[in-house]
Amino acid sequence: MIDLLRRWDAQQTVYIEQRDRVYDVMFDVLAQLCPAPELTVLDLACGPGAISERFLRRFPQGRSVAVDVDPVLLAIGEGALGDQDGRLQWVRADLREPSWAGDLGTFDAVLSSTALHWLSPPDLAGVYRTAAGLLRPGGVLINADHVPLPSGGRLQAACKAIDEARQQRGINAGAESWADWWASVEQRPELAEALAGRRKLWPEGSRDWAGASLEFQRAALGEAGFSEVDVVFQDLEERIVVAIR
Repeated sequence: MIDLLRRWDAQQTVYIEQRDRVYDVMFDVLAQLCPAPELTVLDLACGPGAISERFLRRFPQGRSVAVDVDPVLLAIGEGALGDQDGRLQWVRADLREPSWAGDLGTFDAVLSSTALHWLSPPDLAGVYRTAAGLLRPGGVLINADHVPLPSGGRLQAACKAIDEARQQRGINAGAESWADWWASVEQRPELAEALAGRRKLWPEGSRDWAGASLEFQRAALGEAGFSEVDVVFQDLEERIVVAIR
């Protein structure tokens, strides 16, 4: 599975040009706000574990709980990374379900990247409320995601055009696209069962991202009990939103 994980990382840079920089900023902010070395974090909507892998490398005494509903991405992540000598736990849960947090415990930080835009605004607000309850006092939520500008404006249109040009340059240079990566996953017999489960979750054509606005997210995080919310990094419509409990 390690080959699929590495190819996942490569194709993601087609869509998030400064992806490595985003992770550096996330962890720099985390280290400043939560300076204890033995941090426990929740990797929310973890996919194949991009955050967890990097977090555990950056914080060698840290521990991560990686949560997602996608059986394919979980199988790839767990197959490639394992449990990192007991420091990484994989959990399947659907963030759209109110009971998704179960008995996960408490955390110093909740981290997410390139994932929560799939949730409808009401579901996202619910996730933020639940996440706030999982954080210890002073804990932080850091969400690096596509947070759109107001639709219909010239500025959003300009950002979209720039982003599409970047993506095309990457693909022209030989990078694998999202669609090509998933097409190759479909050819892996060891993932057949997980792929069947994924198709039941999201029948063909049934899934599209929602992309809650920054204004909505500020309000939802404030209502969830976070005392300070702001953007610490932005590249076009890719932003890192930090909320302090």
